[in-house]
Amino acid sequence: MQQFFHRGPSTYVPEHVQPSASESGPNRIKLKASIDAANLTDMWDMILTLDYGVSDVKDLSFEKRDEFLNVMSLLLKAFDK
Repeated sequence: MQQFFHRGPSTYVPEHVQPSASESGPNRIKLKASIDAANLTDMWDMILTLDYGVSDVKDLSFEKRDEFLNVMSLLLKAFDK
């Protein structure tokens, strides 16, 4: 007999969607500030538009832009180790 294990919607949320408390806030703000300071904002926006298939970054919801920032923060953290 096959058993199915169902998880409730609140059981698991990927870290890039809901980052750990240590990753939210100052570290992510530093990342975005560093991107802006290095004049890489245009490149950042280009990557966002390609990843999410929109013609302008302004078409993305705040949640999607924030999710992308979370993903990039996690990638940088992984490569830093």
